[in-house]
Amino acid sequence: MSRQTIRAMKRSLAAGGRPDADPSQRQLARGAALALLERSIAFGHARLAVIRLSIAVHAGAEVPEPLWAYCEEAARHSQDRQLQTLWQSAAERVQQRSMT
Repeated sequence: MSRQTIRAMKRSLAAGGRPDADPSQRQLARGAALALLERSIAFGHARLAVIRLSIAVHAGAEVPEPLWAYCEEAARHSQDRQLQTLWQSAAERVQQRSMT
């Protein structure tokens, strides 16, 4: 994946997060968020993966269980309390979403 592709995904993510984003922009943002998360995991960037998990959840993406498991493990083994809180907040957000 080229830098240009990554930048395009980040732009799609930003566009889909705007209040005036249309449904197609939001769908592209969810796809971009998942692709960036998968890339972070593939490269072993545990901290970045947890951050991108949070972004994906915020974008409304359906995060597959293996990606959740990786990020949970990364957060659990981190000494960074903010990272642990970020993972916990993402998990709570998904749980709240599933209850509605």
